[in-house]
Amino acid sequence: MSGTSRSWPSSELPSRRSRRRRSMMSDPALRVELYGTHIGDLTHAPRGRALFDWSNDALARWPLRSTPLSASLPVGTSNVDTTESFFGALLPEGRWLDLLANALQVRSNDLIGIFGAVGADLIGALTIGAGRVTGQPRLLEESELVQLLSQAAGYILGGGGSALPGFQRKLALTRSDGRWIAGNGTKPSTHILKPVSEENRHLVEGENYVLGVARALGLLHFDSWVDTIGQTPVLVVERYDRRITNSSIERIHQEDLAQALALPWGGDDKFERSNRGASLAAIASVLDRDRSIFDRTEPDREKLLRYTVLNVAAGNTDAHAKNFSLLRFDDGRSQLAPFYDAAPLALGFEAPLELAMSISGERVITRVTLDHLVDEACAWGLESSRAREVIAQTLDAVIAATRELPAHQSISKHVPGYIRGQAQNLAAGKPARITTPMPPILMPRLGTPPSD
Repeated sequence: MSGTSRSWPSSELPSRRSRRRRSMMSDPALRVELYGTHIGDLTHAPRGRALFDWSNDALARWPLRSTPLSASLPVGTSNVDTTESFFGALLPEGRWLDLLANALQVRSNDLIGIFGAVGADLIGALTIGAGRVTGQPRLLEESELVQLLSQAAGYILGGGGSALPGFQRKLALTRSDGRWIAGNGTKPSTHILKPVSEENRHLVEGENYVLGVARALGLLHFDSWVDTIGQTPVLVVERYDRRITNSSIERIHQEDLAQALALPWGGDDKFERSNRGASLAAIASVLDRDRSIFDRTEPDREKLLRYTVLNVAAGNTDAHAKNFSLLRFDDGRSQLAPFYDAAPLALGFEAPLELAMSISGERVITRVTLDHLVDEACAWGLESSRAREVIAQTLDAVIAATRELPAHQSISKHVPGYIRGQAQNLAAGKPARITTPMPPILMPRLGTPPSD
């Protein structure tokens, strides 16, 4: 399906003079590079829209209609809808995008105006308009870091800038020898930092714990930890789309599944309730396309099943299309990216229980059973017996991990036992929901570590 552009009520449109001034601020086109190749240019299209124009260099390096950039933008093909769906999805969302656009005095759907300021460091291996305004990497003093975190909005301006997608407060920096560096358009970032207030420390501790469980299951290999910078708790996540070799930092390209499926950007189309194309089955249909019969690694559809099992056990209701990604390597291969962005959201007091994407038709996370998981996997093409085997192995590993993985005191009485209890219910063929006399988060303790 193709994307659609954002619409703007006439009452919100800038004045004609303002539109003319802002249009003059935007570059006529922005150079787009991927893996050292100038793959094309982001150009102006009629009615203030943007169009990606492939270069001859890209056509010389990759076969026509191959997908080194995106499943939705094969080499040599493009239109404004898919251009905006893919490139717009690289930017912050909601009020953070509006804040960024306001700082640049452009409209929040002016992709060229925005990427001209933040395109030097993005998710994946793309650089957009980079090299025009850069600076030397700068070692940050703690006071500077504290100030940056207090203003974290998913982007940094200056020196070519950087941007991260999503609604959470975060920023991207480079870490070297235990110190933090602002790359200033020259040095790729290596870590994502997510600050919260002290009273919300349990939120980042919970996310870090789920990442720890995933790490124990072999679903991710990057590092993460919760630090205190100044007085601010910060979840620090190593970027899996970066590789450090011989003191250099290499970018690895990725696209999230909302981009791969050409879902419209800037709204709620990443959720199945808003767009039927944002489903687990749709994600599965993109996976394993270039897998050969000689490949001995685990199929991506089985990995997707493991991710889904963990999301249910952990109470992660926010596993939408942007929270799954594909890594795209310079030789044309692709694979499902590591597990990321997951937290025990359903454990919260009166938290919504609706899944971002249904599982075999079930939309409420606490009602999901093992049979739902098996039926969903079978709809992707997995054999029932293999699906049951993968699910059982994953649940056993989740239960074992929550018995061994230490948890911060802000979550230790609830999160491990909650995840373990839901995994045990699923393994027993019951709905995931753990039964308690009051909301689970209000219980003195969930589970009896470490032997329950």
